[in-house]
Amino acid sequence: MARDIRLPKLNSVIISGHLTRDVELRYTPKGTAVAKFSVAFNRNYQGSDGNWVEEAHFLDIVAWARTAEISAERLSKGSPVVVEGYLSAQTFTDKEGAQRKRVEIVANKIHYIEKTDYTGGDYEAPPIDEGGDSKFTDDDVPF
Repeated sequence: MARDIRLPKLNSVIISGHLTRDVELRYTPKGTAVAKFSVAFNRNYQGSDGNWVEEAHFLDIVAWARTAEISAERLSKGSPVVVEGYLSAQTFTDKEGAQRKRVEIVANKIHYIEKTDYTGGDYEAPPIDEGGDSKFTDDDVPF
């Protein structure tokens, strides 16, 4: 007889990288801020031939409420960030009528990396966290 295994409900992501474009800020019909941007990061691994390979990856990020507004104020293309959040998958129909799936990170916290000492190389990462947990639905998204 098979036992019912209870798995913990985990969906947590931490990613660091640089913005590939400026933050796109919009508002839902109810006035809630929504920010979208992409983060690029590299993965390095040793190939079967022994040479090191650098592989670029890109992830879409969405932030809500005050976190979205602060992101639009502080971040721009090229900004280094650390994003904490969870994965969210949406299914949609493209212009040709085909079903597509998109996975994005919904940001709970965004740490912007700011150089504070240009000679010593010290960095700070104050979080952009103003209660931006996502309790919104796809119907709220103005994109």
